[in-house]
Amino acid sequence: MTIHERLNEIIEDLSEERLRALLEFAEFLDAREEREAWTNLGLEQLALAYGDDEPEYTLADIID
Repeated sequence: MTIHERLNEIIEDLSEERLRALLEFAEFLDAREEREAWTNLGLEQLALAYGDDEPEYTLADIID
């Protein structure tokens, strides 16, 4: 039995309230994946923008 088939079996017997909770959890998982994708993209872009030859700034450089 596939995962989809098993989920369909379980879903058929759930109450409306439980289905709503399941939907909310599925939406949470989907949003988490999207957040992780955006985070990874941001880190990749940051790595492209700055290299190993960047100068080291001191606190005095920042305050001036």
